[in-house]
Amino acid sequence: MTDTQIRMFKELTKNLSFSKTAETFYTTQPTVSRQIRMLEEEWGVRLFDRNKRQVKLTKAGMIMADFFNDHDEGLKKALQKARRCKA
Repeated sequence: MTDTQIRMFKELTKNLSFSKTAETFYTTQPTVSRQIRMLEEEWGVRLFDRNKRQVKLTKAGMIMADFFNDHDEGLKKALQKARRCKA
């Protein structure tokens, strides 16, 4: 799992479009698809249901999206606390 894969996953959960996600990262749609597939293989879960017309998060995908959203919030709070400390 790489930082780029996580960022692509998070972006894809927002816009539910491989093409739009590719544009955001200045890359191609097959690259995004490959990165998401690699995450799915590593984690052993399917994150998205996809067909030619739409992309939807699976239940497992929703769980992982919630985890990363919570993680981001926790990181923001920790940074705020750390910045208030005088070194």
